Amino acid sequence: MEGRDLRANYEEDLNRLKTAQRNAAVADLENTRNQALSNLQAEQRQNAATYNTQRSSANAQNRLSARNFQEYLASTGRANSGLSAQARMQNANNLNTSLNNLNTGEAAAIADINRRTTDAQNAYNTGLAGANAQIEANYIQNLLNERDKQLQRDLQERQFQESIRQFNENLALQRQQLQSRFSSGSGGGGRTSSGGGSSKTTTTSSKQPTIAEQNAALRNAAKNGQVYVKYVQTSQGGVAEQLWKKSSNGKDTRVR
Repeated sequence: MEGRDLRANYEEDLNRLKTAQRNAAVADLENTRNQALSNLQAEQRQNAATYNTQRSSANAQNRLSARNFQEYLASTGRANSGLSAQARMQNANNLNTSLNNLNTGEAAAIADINRRTTDAQNAYNTGLAGANAQIEANYIQNLLNERDKQLQRDLQERQFQESIRQFNENLALQRQQLQSRFSSGSGGGGRTSSGGGSSKTTTTSSKQPTIAEQNAALRNAAKNGQVYVKYVQTSQGGVAEQLWKKSSNGKDTRVR
C-alpha cells in the first residue's frame, strides 16, 4: 500500500512539474511573440506615417514646380502658350510616377511586415509544439526511471526477505543438528552392584557438551558462506549468541 502511495505521489509531483514547465514555456514563447508583434505594429505605423508624409511632400513639390513654371511663362508672356499645357501634363505625369513609386514601396513594406508577423506566429506555434513534446518526453522518461527504481527496490526487498528466510531455516537446522548430536549420547544407564545380599543401582548422568563443543558442531553443520550461531560467555557469567559467516579458508567473519 505504501509503495503504491509513493508511486501515486511521485506521479502527482511529475504532473505538477509538467504543468509548471508548460506554463513557463508558454509564457516565454508568448512574451517573445508579443514583443515581435508589438515591434512590427510600431514599424507599420511608422511606415504609414512616413509614406503619407512623402506623398504629401510629392504633391506639394509638384504644385510648387507647376506654379514656378507658370510664373516663368507669365513673366515671358507665354502664359497661354502650348508650353503651359505641356508643363501641366509633365507635372501630372511626374506626380503620378512619384506617387506610384511611394505606393509600391509602401505595399512592399506592408507585405514584409505581414510576412514577419506570420513568421512570429509560426515560430510561436512551432516552439510550443516542441516544448510540449519535450516536456511530455521528460515526463515519460521520469516515469520509466521511477518504475525501474521501484523494480530494483522490490527485487532487493525480495532478496532481503529470502536471505532472512534462508538464515532462519539454516539456524533452525543447525540447532536441530546440534541437539540431535548431543542428545544421542545423553541417555541414562544403570549399574548394579551386589554385596551383602543386597543390590544397589547407581545411575550415571550424561556429560553436557561444552560451549566450545557446541560452537564446533554448529560451525561444522554450516556450509561455506552460510551464517551460523556461536555462543560466548558474557562478563556477567551468562551466555550470548553471535552470528558468524563460515569461510572456506577458516577465517570466519562476524555478522552480528
